[in-house]
Amino acid sequence: MKKILIFSFSFIGDAVLSTAVIQPLRAHFPDAHITFLVGPRAVDLLATEPNIDATLIYDNRGEHAGWKGRLRVIKTLRHNKFDLVVNLRDSLTARCIGAEHWGMVRGDSNRHAVTRYLEVLQRHGIDTTDAHPHLQLTEDEQAMAHCFLTEAGITSERLLIGIHPGGNWEYKLWSAKNYALVANALCKAQNAAILLFAGPNERELQKQVSEMMDIPPILVQTENLRHLAALISICDVYIGNDTGPMHVASAVDTPVVALFGSTNHIRSGPYGEKHSVVQSGIELGCNPCHPGRNPGGCRAGSCEVIAGITVEQVLEAVENIIKDVRSAG
Repeated sequence: MKKILIFSFSFIGDAVLSTAVIQPLRAHFPDAHITFLVGPRAVDLLATEPNIDATLIYDNRGEHAGWKGRLRVIKTLRHNKFDLVVNLRDSLTARCIGAEHWGMVRGDSNRHAVTRYLEVLQRHGIDTTDAHPHLQLTEDEQAMAHCFLTEAGITSERLLIGIHPGGNWEYKLWSAKNYALVANALCKAQNAAILLFAGPNERELQKQVSEMMDIPPILVQTENLRHLAALISICDVYIGNDTGPMHVASAVDTPVVALFGSTNHIRSGPYGEKHSVVQSGIELGCNPCHPGRNPGGCRAGSCEVIAGITVEQVLEAVENIIKDVRSAG
């Protein structure tokens, strides 16, 4: 058995994108024991993932901060006697644990993160055909999501739209009012039911959007990331900013309408052809400012580029996806 360590990421979205390497590694090393090294924020999402054998936490802002913390994690990893490290975060630590090392490919960084992760495997002759980020939900998790809908009085025949108006950076956010207007329009035109998602620190934003809606949405306030993924998976369409849940939606095969302005959709948009990225087309010369040397350097407190996206643009993107879903069904 080959023991493989995937050096993954701290943020939820990055960790989800890194799951794209699982399927090709499994196919190439069918008896391998695959461990993900991941940050404390994302570990709960991957800890019970059926396609991963184990998870370890790398808390580079906590117990593994500084050179003493780095030595501590190196000691732990060396003790596990891994045969191979797949280093997706280009970490020097990954080179110090006494295993074969597969590192990132140097070159044009203005490509999707998943493309760059899969290149690590391709360099070593691994077939990555059709590889993509994927979260495999268990039967219990799927049942939980359907029970949630039943208790909310929503039938399976009704169009279900997931909306997450939040995000971990103010420059990524589209306005609460606009999200409410989109929800109102979809409720009226499509008789849609709305699942309104919010992270632990986004309850007030969720409340603002809910209060501006004509028909009350179903509020989702779970802090269990696997439950979040299951609830997103039963949505017909997911609408949101550039956030971790956006990548979760893509990884559970829910079509995504993603709003981008201050961040680079080429590098971090939803992965796959069934999704839609909406942009305003406004060019300030500074956008996208993330990733970059001075994200949010304008100090405006919000991004004019994402604010310029219209409700009509988002509705058109959603309606196009709904047509595709209905024609496929």
